[in-house]
Amino acid sequence: MARPKLLLPGPIDIWEETLQALSEQVLPHYGEDFGPIYEETVSMLRTIFQTRNDIIIMTAPGSGALDAGLCSLFRPGEQVVVATNGPFANRLVEILKAFRSEVVAVDDPWGEPADPVKMREALERHPAAAGLVVVANDTGTGVRNPIEEYAGLAREFDLPFFVDGVSALGGYDIPVDELGIDVAVTSSNKALETAPGLGILAVSDRAWEIIRAKDSAHRGWYYDLSVWKSASEASGEHPYPTTQSSSLIVSLRASLRRIIHRETLQGHWSRYAWAQSVVRAGLRAVGCAPIVADAAASFTVTTFRVHPDVSEAAELRTYLLRNHGFLAAQAMGEFARDSLRVGHMGKAGSREYIEPFLLGMEEFFRTVMGHDLARGCSLEGLRRSGTSY
Repeated sequence: MARPKLLLPGPIDIWEETLQALSEQVLPHYGEDFGPIYEETVSMLRTIFQTRNDIIIMTAPGSGALDAGLCSLFRPGEQVVVATNGPFANRLVEILKAFRSEVVAVDDPWGEPADPVKMREALERHPAAAGLVVVANDTGTGVRNPIEEYAGLAREFDLPFFVDGVSALGGYDIPVDELGIDVAVTSSNKALETAPGLGILAVSDRAWEIIRAKDSAHRGWYYDLSVWKSASEASGEHPYPTTQSSSLIVSLRASLRRIIHRETLQGHWSRYAWAQSVVRAGLRAVGCAPIVADAAASFTVTTFRVHPDVSEAAELRTYLLRNHGFLAAQAMGEFARDSLRVGHMGKAGSREYIEPFLLGMEEFFRTVMGHDLARGCSLEGLRRSGTSY
């Protein structure tokens, strides 16, 4: 079988110029060749994050950067309030508990946006809380949380604000400085559209003050952000404490140049919003229902229930892979049996992928399930959009 085209929430199929950059000979992670590449990459990441804060690029998955940010900002025994409405919010809880934080989980149903009213009530009940943590966009369910309202709560209660933006930053408008986010985290293999392996953090001045004031014995070494801060402040050509993945940073630079200079950041967001709208319309046309309401729908991934005539979602997933070469993702948790996930990032956010995917969905329901579907019905949203990417 030929390599499938990825419709995953990550990793993603990346664009040719980024792939080309990834194939170049390895550079040392310091010196006159790599130094300007690193500085340009950091500058463009500040544009993506909409921040003047320090940017840290780690050779790590997004979860590694989350680990570093959480263990550096909070110490064992501190109360940390977390909005929990999906599997990746639960991962934040697991990380915090691994560092022996006292987690106050504010639960909401999976597939629904986290409720700021419930969060306010929790913060009022826990005046000793040391911080507020939220996932901006949970790829497990395809829900977008109202981080603007959570930012307001963090300001009101004077709490450091930690945002997991792994599948969000770059995909839609999240102005880190304007919102007052103290630690924002993303990774290379989502909306930044390159290969896995880089965890990226934006860290505010207030966060650095908190990090430096707290005991670091529980942090280890590599994931202690104060180690990275010290390295960046030291003189010389090596502003990080260990070897960087120079090839991944070279490819990230190529992708960021494409996003910022060719698409423009607003154009990048617009392409994702277009893909979200077209995919959701097409799914509904063939009888599949997105789990999340339109107002809270992710711009980077859609989770949908397959038509009730299909006994298990895996049947549709296998059909798309074998007959059309598209690899969709299994859903998670309570949605695992009857739902699938499709990403809109990288090439999956283009007509080149979306149109044949939707036509493949049509074909499954027409030929395998015997549904009476007009040919091309799944493309009506694409036609109405009047735009093509």
